[in-house]
Parts: sequence; structure tokens; C-alpha cells
Amino acid sequence: MLRAFSRSVALRTRAWPHAACAHRRGASGEARAPSPPADTHAGSPPPHLPPAADAMLRGVGQVLFCNSAATGGGLLFALSLADPLLALYASMGTAVAHAVSAGARLDSSARADGLASYNGCLVGCAFSVFLPMAGVGPMGVPLATAVGAAASPFVAAVLGPSMGRVPQWTLAFNAVALCALLHARPLVGATAPAPATAWELASAPLRGVSQIFVADSATCGAAVLAVVAATYSPACAGALLVGSATGSAVGALVGADSAEIAHGLWGFNPALTSLAVAVFFTPTRQSAALAVGGAAATAVAFGAAKAVCGSFAAPALTVPFCAVATMCYLLAGRMPGLALAAAPHSPERNRADADR
Repeated sequence: MLRAFSRSVALRTRAWPHAACAHRRGASGEARAPSPPADTHAGSPPPHLPPAADAMLRGVGQVLFCNSAATGGGLLFALSLADPLLALYASMGTAVAHAVSAGARLDSSARADGLASYNGCLVGCAFSVFLPMAGVGPMGVPLATAVGAAASPFVAAVLGPSMGRVPQWTLAFNAVALCALLHARPLVGATAPAPATAWELASAPLRGVSQIFVADSATCGAAVLAVVAATYSPACAGALLVGSATGSAVGALVGADSAEIAHGLWGFNPALTSLAVAVFFTPTRQSAALAVGGAAATAVAFGAAKAVCGSFAAPALTVPFCAVATMCYLLAGRMPGLALAAAPHSPERNRADADR
């Protein structure tokens, strides 16, 4: 069973995640999932930012569906508040995935939007936390991160055609990271943390947001929300918080361990599902209900996935999010009031586009 672990001992668990957007064809004809259109105001990079740096920062932002270099840079700062080493490995994974994608001449448009590197970012986050728990030494973690991040663009390229019109979400990250973690078994011998305090339970939604990047920090979670709201979309930040709070509440209702809830483990997958609905659907009352209902369903799926993966001493990562977000996406057009946005970006822009 996946528990929350403290940073200095085997109690240091930060669970994870992205996703892509509506299906289209790249210039080379290969199937891919594109990003929301790039911002042209607050989220735009300064004119002097090199294209590679711009693309890599967008890759960090794409973990939260934000096609913005400013958002990516802010998120790295938020991660550094939890653990500078985490931010370093997130940067390393992003850079390696981007470089390999460029060297292999994979879809250049997707690479420029950060879609070739967000899975690498998550690989770096996950490996920086879980591999040391499995006894991997200080030289082994960066090596594993480089190999895993390098593999992620190719895994994504293979998955693309099989996904049809459905986004890939974080499937490539899960495939790469779980292959390593099922072998490493980082949760062997893990002990349960102390019961949660009232303050820890109250801050669970913020920790859930931070757990998207495998961080266990309410401060980091609050910073992530502030960055998304300031550089990309206040509504996206709200969707993250509502999803995490919903998942935490479901965990409490099903009798989950209070420490698991307090450390955000029941919140991060639901937060991503809620955000995915907010980004990909035209805002309506029905889509708002789907965001909350999808978050609740994701929390239930997390409980099941945690039990299965825990039996192999491995974390469930973002498998529950990928499963439920796919089902939510496929509901578009099948129920009144549920329609995909023409150009997925954020609730604010999706609404403006629908009103034109």
C-alpha cells in the first residue's frame, strides 16, 4: 500500500504525473496529441529566450496542460521550494527528452510546444524520489533519469497512433517509470507515518497539487496554484484545487488512512482529471459536474490502483488519472452539455471561443 513518507527516511513519498490535447496530424504525418495554443500575453516568453529553452520550459508547463514558458519557469521555482534537487531532476528529465526528440527528428511542432518533454520532466521527478528509497546510489539516479527521459519521446511516438483521438495524457511517463519502479520496489519495508494532525488534513488539497510533481509540500502546492493563476489561467488553478479537495474528501469517505490523505496522495490524480476536463471541454454546468464527478471517480480508481501496485511495492503514479480522464474525454458529444473545445486552452478562452 502506498503511504506518505518523510523526506529523510523511507517515509518520503511524493506520488505523482500530463497530457496532451486533441488529436491531430503533425507535419510529418505522424499522429500526435497537440497542446493548447501558446499564450500571446502574460504567458509568452521574453523575445530573447532561445527556442530550445522556450520549448523545455513549455514542457514543464505541459505537465499541467499549460503551453507557456512563463508557467514552466514558475513551476520549477515552486518545486525548488519543496526540494531544489527535485527541481534539478525535473529540469534534467525535460532537457534530455527534448534533446533526444530533436536528435531523432521527431515532430518539431510538438517539440516546440513542450509535448516531447513533459513526460521526461515527470520521469525526473519520480526517479528523484523513489529510486533513493530503493537503495539506488547518487550516481545511479541521474543515470536512470537520463535513460528513462530519453525513452519517453519514443514511447509517446509509439502510443500516439493507438490512442486515436484521445490524448496520451501521461501514459508514456507511467510506462517508463513503472518499468523501473516495479523492478526497484521502492516501497519494500515502508512504514506508515504518524497519524495526521488537523492542520495537515486541512492542507491536504494543497499537498495534493504538489504531489503531481511528486512533492509533499503545502507551500509548493500553493506556489503551483499561484503560478498557474498568474501566468496562464485562474480557472485552471481553481480546477486543480477543486479536484484535489474532492479526491481528499473521497479518501476520507472511504476510510483511507488519514496520513495518506494529509500528504496529498488521494488528491493529485483527481486534480489532474478535474484540470483535464476544464482544459478540453467547453465550460457548462454539465462539464463542471463532470470535472467534480471525474475527480471523485479518479479517487476511487486510485484506491484500487494503490492496492494493486502496492502489492508489488511500487506506487500507482498517474495510472488512475489516465484511465478516468480517457473515459471523461469519450463522453464528449454523448451527453447534453458536454462538448470538446474547438482549440483546448483554458476555461476562460474556451468560453470566449464558444461565444464567438
